[in-house]
Amino acid sequence: MELRLKRLLPRKFIDWQGKYMIENDPDECWRDCRVIDVTTFGAGLELVDVTLDKTAGRSIILADNLRGQVRHTLPAKNDAIRVGIEFVNLTEIEQSYLTSLANLQAVW
Repeated sequence: MELRLKRLLPRKFIDWQGKYMIENDPDECWRDCRVIDVTTFGAGLELVDVTLDKTAGRSIILADNLRGQVRHTLPAKNDAIRVGIEFVNLTEIEQSYLTSLANLQAVW
């Protein structure tokens, strides 16, 4: 039932600049990303400095410490990678925070 509800939530198409880290990456570095869309359940990211095999099935931490599990990866234009993440273990406060960001069209 939860999967079906996720599809009913409208995506908020945005253009936020952000930072991310791949969990358990030996380099342990923050990298630039572009947040393309967001819902209270997940987000679409564009990553320019990583390969498809390095992200598939991994967890990504966004700079504001929201954790998401990579659900799909695709090549994008300009040698970037399009990644869809599902937020995991969000508290009610974090869900409210995401909703507020999307409603305000905030910039990270």
